[in-house]
Amino acid sequence: MRGVIVPLVTPFNEDYSIDVPALEEHIEFLQKVGVHGIFINATTGEFTSLNTEEMKFLAEKGRELVTSSFYLVGTTSSNTVEVVELTKHAQDIGADYVVIAPPYYCPLDDNALFAHYSMIAEKTDIQIIPYNIPSCANPLSVSLIKRLALEYSNIAGVKETIDSINHIRDVILDVKGERNDFKVFTGLDQHFLNTLILGGDGGIMACANFAPEVHLVLWKAFQEKRFEDAFEHARRLAKLSRVYDVASSFGSAIKLAMSVRGFSIKPILRPPYAVDGPEVKERIEKLLTEVLG
Repeated sequence: MRGVIVPLVTPFNEDYSIDVPALEEHIEFLQKVGVHGIFINATTGEFTSLNTEEMKFLAEKGRELVTSSFYLVGTTSSNTVEVVELTKHAQDIGADYVVIAPPYYCPLDDNALFAHYSMIAEKTDIQIIPYNIPSCANPLSVSLIKRLALEYSNIAGVKETIDSINHIRDVILDVKGERNDFKVFTGLDQHFLNTLILGGDGGIMACANFAPEVHLVLWKAFQEKRFEDAFEHARRLAKLSRVYDVASSFGSAIKLAMSVRGFSIKPILRPPYAVDGPEVKERIEKLLTEVLG
């Protein structure tokens, strides 16, 4: 698995129920444009606002719908036993990978985090991608990632949602350098090209929900060594990523951007998250017009 992976939004109706037709339409669209992977129950999918049964339902629905891309399922929880349960479920339904952020709320040291991921890796066979997102959960150090990667063959890669080129560099050089099949993905649109240049494998990026064509053309240009084109599209992505600065939350930014671009997914977030008002939507529309035309 390499390239452009989309952390899928979860569409909701006005009563906060899951909008299944909109989910089906969006997955069909993403596969039609040719993304390399689809990741359900992601941060962008508001997994913290879903209960266990909803996470399983979405995982099963996604498995039914995703037929031409790699299929990834988020199985994060601060309860290790629940992570094992969700990961076994993803394995049983035939997901290709699970993506697991560290526990959040309570601070944990590297030994506790190693024990958390070790239990999951030992109790399941599916390929596991730890998800480093230190702004929201316990951070994964380079030394911890390396320890996990060298100890467990089913810990297959890492998603790095961290605004640090040095950290990504060290993961690629120190971990991928010793285990060549270990995958390194950025979670930030603006670091997509940086990660590829350093030797990473791609990105799992939320803006690909509403502008996957930019990510895909950058990927293609880089693979074909058309570097001037890749630089141009990287600059477009860097500007596009400012959508997060305009909105009050990542969820509001992505769903408002999707609304601006005409997707049928409603700009609805489950409480306690809230969608920004018309002024923010206008600023997002202006930004998207500047970048996408």
